[in-house]
Amino acid sequence: MTDREDFEELERLGDELRQQVGGEFRRVAEEDEYAAAKAQMRSRTLEHVAYELLARGDTVAVRIGGDRIQGVALHAKGDVLAIETIQGDRIDVQVGPLIAIHVLARAAGGGRPRDRFGAESFVARLRELELDGVVVSITAPAAGGTVTGTIEAVTGDHVMLTGDDDAPWFIPLPAIAAVSAH
Repeated sequence: MTDREDFEELERLGDELRQQVGGEFRRVAEEDEYAAAKAQMRSRTLEHVAYELLARGDTVAVRIGGDRIQGVALHAKGDVLAIETIQGDRIDVQVGPLIAIHVLARAAGGGRPRDRFGAESFVARLRELELDGVVVSITAPAAGGTVTGTIEAVTGDHVMLTGDDDAPWFIPLPAIAAVSAH
C-alpha cells in the first residue's frame, strides 16, 4: 500500500466512525426527546388541557353522561371551561370526573387569549349566575339530568336552586357537570 492508499483508507474509516457515533448521538437525542415529551404529557391535568383547547381554538365535544355539548372554548381558567356552542349559547363546564372531552377538529388558526376578567373557577361562575338572578339549567347526573331554575345560594358544598314549582333543589357541587344561563 502506498501512503496515498493508507491515507484514503484512514479517511474512509474515520468517516464510518463519525457516522456511527453521529447516528448513536441522534438515536440517544431522539429517545431523550421522546421521554421528555411523554413526561410533559403525563404531568398535564384536565385544567391544562382545557386551557390548551382555548389557546388552540379547537372544536370540541364535551360529554356528560349521554349528553353532548359541541363548540369552541370561550373561556378556561381553573376548573371552569366555557364552551360557545354552534347556536351561540354559552355553557360552563366543571372540568372534572363527570365529563369527557373529545377534540373534533383542530383549528387552522390560533384560538383565544385567556380572559383576564372571567370567572376564576366553576364555583365563581355559579356565584356570578346567582348574583345575576337569571334562570339557569344545571346538568347534574345525580339529579337525573338537567334541572332548571334560579340559583338562590352557592354554599361551600352545594347549590340551592329554586325551580318552577318553587320547591328547592340542593345539588352537591361535585355532582354538577355544567350550567347555562337562559
